[in-house]
Amino acid sequence: MLVAEDNETNRLVLRTLLDQLGIAAEMTADGEEAVEAWRSGGFDLILMDVQMPVMDGLAAARRIRAIEAETGRAHTPIVALTANAMSHHLAEYADAGMDGVAAKPIELSRLVEQMNIALGGRRTGVVDAASAAA
Repeated sequence: MLVAEDNETNRLVLRTLLDQLGIAAEMTADGEEAVEAWRSGGFDLILMDVQMPVMDGLAAARRIRAIEAETGRAHTPIVALTANAMSHHLAEYADAGMDGVAAKPIELSRLVEQMNIALGGRRTGVVDAASAAA
């Protein structure tokens, strides 16, 4: 798994949660680093903070989706990590190509739920979360 999160404390929390689940993760600190790591690795899933320096999560997701389209590379599920989870935000995340949203502060059960939805190939994570927020 690839994790893009600029806040060091949040990276530590995510690493701890993922370790508890037995999931190995590569950590990056901004969207540009995430895109470069994604290019070189075979990640099953990306957890992408939305607000990061250098390149934000939306721009990084759009870039990944563009590269996938240009190269025929398989779709890598992306779950947004954000404190901004109102319905209009969720529409932005879906438009950027994100497959789900886990609201901050991260709750393990909700994170696992969104990861499962994204890995299941369903784009309903964003839609379900949008409906719940509305």
